[in-house]
Amino acid sequence: MSRVVRIADDAYDLAHAYGSSVSEGVRIMDALIRELRSRSKDGIDEKAMERLIRTAVREEIEAAIYRG
Repeated sequence: MSRVVRIADDAYDLAHAYGSSVSEGVRIMDALIRELRSRSKDGIDEKAMERLIRTAVREEIEAAIYRG
């Protein structure tokens, strides 16, 4: 399944920096976050980091939707 969404140009460029498409870039970013989480042994609050990332992504998507 796929969805059509509007995203900011800078978010599009960021995703393309990680993969050949936006979808692939998001998948790679997710894999990197999971890898970082698995390596974390120094007390990084992983749940807080995940909430922060999810909130930022959600806000960008909502802003893009309401701008369109």
